[in-house]
Amino acid sequence: MRVLLFGMEGPITVDGQTYSGVMPAWGALDNAALAAVLNHITTAWNSTTVLPAGFQPYQAQEVAAARAEALTAAQVHAMRVTLGSGATPKSASTANAAPATSVRVSFTAEQAAQGNVAYAHNCKDCHGSTLDNGEFGGAPLRGSYFRNKWGGGSVAALYGYMKTKMPPDRPGGLSDKVYADLVAFLLEANGYKSGDRQLPANVDAQLPMSLKLD
Repeated sequence: MRVLLFGMEGPITVDGQTYSGVMPAWGALDNAALAAVLNHITTAWNSTTVLPAGFQPYQAQEVAAARAEALTAAQVHAMRVTLGSGATPKSASTANAAPATSVRVSFTAEQAAQGNVAYAHNCKDCHGSTLDNGEFGGAPLRGSYFRNKWGGGSVAALYGYMKTKMPPDRPGGLSDKVYADLVAFLLEANGYKSGDRQLPANVDAQLPMSLKLD
């Protein structure tokens, strides 16, 4: 339901093949129509053989309840990563919440400095020299806006969003390492403390890293 309602953005792996793209939201459809789509794709192509025991068709009221969660596509991706790791979220509202079992965000000062260089080459025009004064309307990347958007979730959601959406003219066009360096730079700029371990360019390793500041 949530993939159709809110879309999904972030790298996924299917049968060993990695894809990095964006699934657009279908939220413009009404609840009954979305329920009908879900019931079609869960029962077509002989997929009934893999449905869980006791599966019941989706109902419009279920879709309505999920719609009220108002998730972002990056939050839906974070949910998928959690499910893929074998964990089960308590509810969809935790998609961008701090992980139940969290670890300290890790990045080095050197990595943040490398991210600063990458930022100047790839992000500065849109987001500005102070991360909130860009010439082309880029969202603020520090301060209350950053904390409100990302401060309750995990590093994986921020990294996944950047990798699938940035830079706007070539989303996903930077290396995994550069995206990790950019995240490290943003974290340092927002008051997170560097340490002796680099931020990994691996979503599974990033997922337990909570962005909630003490």
